[in-house]
Amino acid sequence: MARIVALCLACCSVSALAHAEGPREEHAPPPPILLDTPPPPERPTPEHSRRPFELSAELLLGLPSCADGSAGNQRCDGMAAGPGLGATALWRPSPYFAFGGTLSGASFAFRPAQNSGLAEGSADGYFWGLLGRVYFFDHGLVEPYLELGLGSGQVRTRARELEAEYEEESGGLAVRAGGAIEFYLSRHVRLGPAFDWTRFNVSRVRRCGLGHCVALDDASNGQGTGFSNVSVRLSVLLGPGL
Repeated sequence: MARIVALCLACCSVSALAHAEGPREEHAPPPPILLDTPPPPERPTPEHSRRPFELSAELLLGLPSCADGSAGNQRCDGMAAGPGLGATALWRPSPYFAFGGTLSGASFAFRPAQNSGLAEGSADGYFWGLLGRVYFFDHGLVEPYLELGLGSGQVRTRARELEAEYEEESGGLAVRAGGAIEFYLSRHVRLGPAFDWTRFNVSRVRRCGLGHCVALDDASNGQGTGFSNVSVRLSVLLGPGL
């Protein structure tokens, strides 16, 4: 019994001492960990984005067109399609529009008729000028477009007459219209078929031979008025994506 009483007195003493010391100090909880908002995901680069500079080369097949004359068509009869080359340089400030310069030439077949008095014939045609293009897509593997050009053009024929060679030329202000569908081989290279139609407003027709030239009447003499061509066009693209 004495031991029980002593134990109770000891417990009471400890309780009184703890009450006298006051409440135990409590520690504040650690501050919460705040995570920064993650940056938005980067937008993927458009597949085959367009670029601001384009250089094109093409291998073409040109077909001349002629206007009949009232006096004779010896220089038009016998002309046929022939091969040629072309080159274009463009600045493309937006994915949908580009402008620059172009040059193309074709060497036509020319086989004068036997009764024409001509022999050893050859012919060629040229166009050079400014060119504008309108595109339809701003990215993707396929690049269709339309183009319109304004410049100068000419068609020339050469043949021997009476043991001398004479050249006849027609040309003037020219308009070119066409289009193409090119396919991306890589991010910087395209390849595809193209078609262009070129027409002259004939303002000069002349004949040259034996060291001098004379003007011809375009109404009485048949002369070239333009040409059409189909081609395979290779384009190299330069600069950052638009």
